[in-house]
Amino acid sequence: MEEIDTIISDIPEDITDIEIDYYGSELAVGTSSGKLCLYKNVNGKMSKTSEIPSHIGPIYKVSWSHPSFGPILATCGFDRKVNLFTIKGNNVIEKIFDHEMHENCVKYLKFNILSNDLFLVSGCLNGNIVVCLYLDKKFILEKIFAHNYGVNSIDFIDDKTFITCGNDNKIKIWKYSQENGKIVINNELTLNDDNSTKDISVKDNKHFVCCGESGDEGIVNYWILNDENKWESHEIRRHETKIEKVRFNEEHTCIAFVDIEGKENLIMENEINL
Repeated sequence: MEEIDTIISDIPEDITDIEIDYYGSELAVGTSSGKLCLYKNVNGKMSKTSEIPSHIGPIYKVSWSHPSFGPILATCGFDRKVNLFTIKGNNVIEKIFDHEMHENCVKYLKFNILSNDLFLVSGCLNGNIVVCLYLDKKFILEKIFAHNYGVNSIDFIDDKTFITCGNDNKIKIWKYSQENGKIVINNELTLNDDNSTKDISVKDNKHFVCCGESGDEGIVNYWILNDENKWESHEIRRHETKIEKVRFNEEHTCIAFVDIEGKENLIMENEINL
């Protein structure tokens, strides 16, 4: 808690997102004023190494690439932009690419660290997703409509498959490929959920969890690809307040969810009875 308190006291405005890098040694922090701040673990303490203006208005999401690409850091926000940065020597943050393919606020984005390609998917308040791929020494983009009423979350099942959820109570699984220097995106499967899907987290290619709400209660559903190659949903937690975020831990031994009051709760995998 001491390290977290130090970071919070060092930033005068609200923190909108925090993401840790692949090695667990560096933090990217997005703020309500659009600043991107980097912190590094130095002798057991998190110290700010750099800060730059990234967006006009709040940053909604930050994401690290796999370190083999730089590393590269992506941000998105209220101003409809997606920015990509690289971190150079002496902790200098340098923008390498940006796009404004979205027509509204960009609420979510994520790099695919399972892929051999530098591959980023972002989701918009109007329901579009944009795929950004670095191919033949240039960035190529492809946009497609995904969800009515907005995209809430994105995660990756494998190197060529990603999954999205939105305010239309749908979960969609997508396949992408490259053909003649272009990106081809196909919606392989649409799953209907009884509750609004706020967030999603993938364990592997046969398991993922999503959270939503039913009235004033929060719901955590556990999805499994069964022996008949069909996805089936199991409710594993009903919470007294709405749930905002859900995640598998790195070891996939438990599921953490955060409710609307900011309280974190844990569900142990070995305690789930399906």
